[in-house]
Amino acid sequence: MLWSSGRADVVVCIAPLAITPAGTCPVGVVAITTAVVVSGTAEGAVFLRALGERGHEPLWAKVSGSARVELHDGGDVDSWTVAIDHGAVSVSHGGGAGDCTIRADRELFDRLCRGDENAMAAMLRGALVCTGDVELLYALQRIFPGPARTSDPPNASGGR
Repeated sequence: MLWSSGRADVVVCIAPLAITPAGTCPVGVVAITTAVVVSGTAEGAVFLRALGERGHEPLWAKVSGSARVELHDGGDVDSWTVAIDHGAVSVSHGGGAGDCTIRADRELFDRLCRGDENAMAAMLRGALVCTGDVELLYALQRIFPGPARTSDPPNASGGR
């Protein structure tokens, strides 16, 4: 069971018991406190690292260029460079300028990586900014997961 206090620490309760409504571990349960932040804010970084480890993306067989991804979190900016050469992919943390620059709030990018958001829709409403070669943003959108599918599709009359 995992519980975050809302600060930069994480409390892990080791037991098959639920955490009490007060947010504390039940009496007699071991609690471990660490300085590691466990939250959704790392999803974009995990996605980008996994993309780099893949080394090749078949959907990008006709794509070449580099994109600088800037993830904004308050006053902090986390920069990544995604280089594509006909499907061969390399990702580096930091890096320089790219053929396009994609700027987004870190939480928005996390939602893109989960399939909860669409990059094109975010760009149209101004939540995501892309400068330079916008075609690279279109290519990146192709590998983001799609929205979750419902197990009960609507019937032909439009109802459920």
